[in-house]
Order: sequence, then structure tokens, then C-alpha cells
Amino acid sequence: MKAFLVFAALLFIGWLSVTFYLSKKVGTSASRDSAAMVGYHEPLSLKKYVDRLTSDGRNWRQHGVYVETLEGSEPVAMLNEEAEFNPASVIKLATTLAALDKLGRNYHFRTEFRTDGEIDRQSGDLNGDLILLSGGDPSFSIADAQKAGEALRKLGIRRVTGSLIVVGEFTCDENSSTRASAGIFQTQTKLQFLKPIDLEGFEKYTPRGRLLLTIESDALLQIVRYLNAHSVNAMADMLGLHIGGPVGVQKFLVNGIGMPGDAVYISHASGLEVNRMTPKNTVNMLRAMMRWLSENDLDPPAVMAVAGIDSGTLRGRFADKQFAGSVVAKTGTLYSIDSGVAALAGIMYTRNRGPLLFAVYDMAEGKRVPHLRTVQDEFLRQLIVECGGPLPRARRKGENSQPESKLILAAQRFSGE
Repeated sequence: MKAFLVFAALLFIGWLSVTFYLSKKVGTSASRDSAAMVGYHEPLSLKKYVDRLTSDGRNWRQHGVYVETLEGSEPVAMLNEEAEFNPASVIKLATTLAALDKLGRNYHFRTEFRTDGEIDRQSGDLNGDLILLSGGDPSFSIADAQKAGEALRKLGIRRVTGSLIVVGEFTCDENSSTRASAGIFQTQTKLQFLKPIDLEGFEKYTPRGRLLLTIESDALLQIVRYLNAHSVNAMADMLGLHIGGPVGVQKFLVNGIGMPGDAVYISHASGLEVNRMTPKNTVNMLRAMMRWLSENDLDPPAVMAVAGIDSGTLRGRFADKQFAGSVVAKTGTLYSIDSGVAALAGIMYTRNRGPLLFAVYDMAEGKRVPHLRTVQDEFLRQLIVECGGPLPRARRKGENSQPESKLILAAQRFSGE
């Protein structure tokens, strides 16, 4: 009898082990709330997704999915949803939300140009330095540099006998290096500078000279729309400086949204290098973004690209007539860090389940990263079909065009014109 009981106990333990293994394989988590699991039925598309990954020789534990309804927060698909992954450029959405929350949708960045010298209109010399006071504009472009150069030439300046002094962090033409950006700016102005470029920090800068002109950026909302659609790293990292850099973004996620501090790590506001977030926490971030958008009478395409319609990294995805306009999201790609990453997070519109918030994180395991985008799209298409089919909501016409700045001459500014 004792031997039988021992045998029965071993069988029971074995059954529990197999059950636990299978539950992990299809993405269940021991830490899930039982309430969240009520009514949850694993979609066939998720099983096919896992089968596709394993048939490709990939480890399903290196892939995470979390999908839930916008209304009611009902789970729709779950796989390793509480494991930490590298979100890559999906981090740009966190930076976007933190910046919008702090600065506001209509915030404009200002780049001022001053001089401590006098203009000799006969010779065309500015006898002194040209001082560029950076306002941390993430969108400052070659067109802005040319615009500033043209305005300076109209003021009678052809040559600067001193230096171009750049004060503060400065980016031009989506370049992350202040010195390189200063060089690009200098070249595009078509002005001659007799002394080398000089870089200063605001902590050492002594206010001096008089204002010549200002370049005022487009509204922040237009900047982040372009930034996310085209996934511009330099723009995101510069924007991040306005909210305390990577540490500031992380603090916003923890203190502002309520993410567990030990489950999120941000090293770059752009998503470069090593960062960590779970699929479920990513959806929580997306929910906070949807709340901000609703409070400001905006919709998701105001900050993210429409797949298959907008220019940028999502132009060629979900582009067929049936699905175009049904997915609004942010991509994320890394080729060497963490052996490669393909990520996608956003909102998709379905007929039967309504809008669904989703995050899909695929670690490439040193294999082909682009192939994972195909796997992601196949999975999400099938899931949308399981939820009644696509219900395209985003039909915005036109492109995510580059933000447009405004030039303000000092005389205009002071006269109120």
C-alpha cells in the first residue's frame, strides 16, 4: 500500500510538472491575476506563432507577447508577458509620452543667434563671434541652418572674424554629435569663419552680445509624430534631455505610470543599446498614452505611424487593402545588441473585440532580424482575423513630413510683428 501511495504521489508530481511546462510554453505566468484569466482563451494564432518560432529553430522563451482590449483591459494573447525584453526603439514612445506630459503638445524649441561684435556692412565682416544658443531643438535641420545663413547674409554678414560658439547640446540634420552638428550648420550657412568652432556648456556661458535672430521649431506634437514614424535616434535622445535623459524617462515610467522599478531599465531615450521592459508593462505605458491622447482630443496617429499608409518604418507593413489603417504602432530594431531585436507595439482595430493594445518582443538569438518582422505581422494578422477581422480606423492622407520651423528676426520680435 505504501509503495502504491509513493507511486501515485510521483505520478501526481509528474503531472504537475508537465502541466507547468506546457502552461509556460503557451505563455501563462505564475504571477497572473486570476481575475485577468477569467474568460481568457488562448488564441489559435498565438499557438501558431509559437509553433512558427520553434520550427524556425528559435527558443520561445526569447519572445514575448501581451495583447489586451482597450475597453475593459481583457487579456487577448499572452506569452512570457512578464519577462523582461529589450524594447529597442519602442522606448521612443516612453520618451514621447514623458515629453508631452512635461512640455505640452504645443511646446516650441528656440535656437537663438547672438553676437558680441559689430557688423561692417561695407566689408561684410562680423567683427566678433557668432553665438548659437541651443534650446535643445530635436528637429533642427539643414533647412534651418540654410534659413539662418540666408537671414544672416541679409543682415550684411559674409564673414565672421571670430568663432561659431555653440552653447549647449545641439543637433543638426539628425546628428547626435554636437561638434559634428556645429560643423554641418557652419557649412550650410555659407558664411566664412576665421576661427575654429568653440563649444561651451551653459554652466560656463556668460550671457553676452545682442540677439540677431531666432529659429523657432514646429510644435512638439508634430516633432514626435515624425520622430516615431521615422525612428530618429538623435531626435529622441535630444528630446530626452528635456525630461532628465534616460534616468528621467525611467523615473516617469515608475513614478508617473506606476511601473515596478525593478522591471524597467532605460539606458537611452532613443532605445539604443541595452534597455529592458516587459510586454505587459509596455501595454500599461500604451494605456497611459491613450489616456493622454483622449484628454487632449487626439487619436493614436497623432504620435505613431499608421501601418501601410504613413511614410517611415511601417510604410510597407500591413499595407494591403484589407489591413491598411488597422494598425498604428512603433517599431523597434537592433542588429547586434542582445543578439538582435525586432519589436512592435501599439494599437490595432478589430471588429469584434474593438481596439487592442499590444506589444510583441522578439529576440533574434543571433539569427535574421528582418524575418521576425514577417513572423510578427503574420501573427497579428491572424489574431485580428480571430477577433472578427480588421476595422481600419486610421485613414490619414499625406506623409509624416519633417517638422517646419519659423525664423524670427530680432527687429520683428521686438516690434511685435
